[in-house]
Amino acid sequence: MIRVKLILVAVIICVVSLLSACGGSEEGNNQPSNTSASNSTQSTQNAGDKKEKTNAEKFLEYAIEAAYLRNFTQTGDYAGVMNTLHDLYKKDIENPYTGGTSLTLMNRTRSMMKDQHLSRTRLFSVDCVVIDDYMTQLKKLDTDEVVYCVNPESKGMVFAFWLIDGVYIYEVDETGEKINEIEHFFEKEE
Repeated sequence: MIRVKLILVAVIICVVSLLSACGGSEEGNNQPSNTSASNSTQSTQNAGDKKEKTNAEKFLEYAIEAAYLRNFTQTGDYAGVMNTLHDLYKKDIENPYTGGTSLTLMNRTRSMMKDQHLSRTRLFSVDCVVIDDYMTQLKKLDTDEVVYCVNPESKGMVFAFWLIDGVYIYEVDETGEKINEIEHFFEKEE
């Protein structure tokens, strides 16, 4: 009995020391992700630049974290990613024209990407469209053909299309044009 207690105490000490060594604080957490920001089409900024992130870049951070937390590249868990994005989102992406900060998450078909006449503004800042058909791939997508809500009524909005192999994100400027486009491909763990 004493031997079992000693082993239990040793295990607890090991676990506590491992947890503290792995960084109990959220600050400076360099936890690796199964997604890489280095392969987005948007140019990266030098560490010396103190330029504020665009709303598209802010949403990309949420997308990468949600993909990692849900192990998306292994599971293809679209519903789980939607729940995780909802839980993670801190309403810190603001539509500069309306002040809206809400996130909308919806399952839609690929045909929705070509609907230019829809508009979303009022209370929203981000509209994430999940194309959960397990077939539509970002690498095969002609992003010039994606015109969902690309019109002046949707100014200031961030639109994200979550696909099986990545996420395509853009913002709409005051004239109704796409700006700050990002194509981010998820990397599968081997």
